[in-house]
Amino acid sequence: MSQRRSSSEDSATRDRLLAATTNLIARDGIAAATSRRITDEAGVNLAAITYWFGSKENLVDAALRDQVAALVEPALAILEDDGDPVTRMAAAVRYLLSTFAERQGQSAAYLTALLEATRHSDPADPTRAVVARVRERLAAVNAELVASGAVPGWVDPDAMAALIIAAGHGIALQSTLDPDGPTVESQAAQLAGLLIAARPDDGPTEASGPTGEDHGRATNRSE
Repeated sequence: MSQRRSSSEDSATRDRLLAATTNLIARDGIAAATSRRITDEAGVNLAAITYWFGSKENLVDAALRDQVAALVEPALAILEDDGDPVTRMAAAVRYLLSTFAERQGQSAAYLTALLEATRHSDPADPTRAVVARVRERLAAVNAELVASGAVPGWVDPDAMAALIIAAGHGIALQSTLDPDGPTVESQAAQLAGLLIAARPDDGPTEASGPTGEDHGRATNRSE
């Protein structure tokens, strides 16, 4: 019984370290996440960092990875569910953006995690891997939309998936930089409007939309 209680207490110490690191990064930036400030925030001793994570850098990495997973995994579950692809994509995007709006602290830590992931090129980096999974799932949904005719044939599923992710990250950053500006919801509605406007009835299809080469030739002829 005492061993089980000790194990539970140890696990709680690990969780407190992760939470303290996330809170510091969200509140004061990654430079604020020193070993002393983390342990003071968590209410534990300095040795706990080495015991659980080996180093402060490993602790910061783990805290940032956890934030990415906490925000993204529910959206992945929505995308991987059954049902209408349009509904799934809209629900996943709406979930992510509403979460960014409601949890500004987590949003800041998430954006920090993305920035930190750009500092090295390891494709196996957990943050990069999670973002790649989102892109792959979005691309699969986009392919369903193209196949069903819900969006025009000129849509490249993978490129459109990357564009949607980039727009989501941009909206999260914009709402953090300018909290008094347009809401996340209104920006998301504009993005959705652009996607809806690209439907075959409203825009170019694969057959009618000019390629870059054709457009260039048409422009040259007009000149």
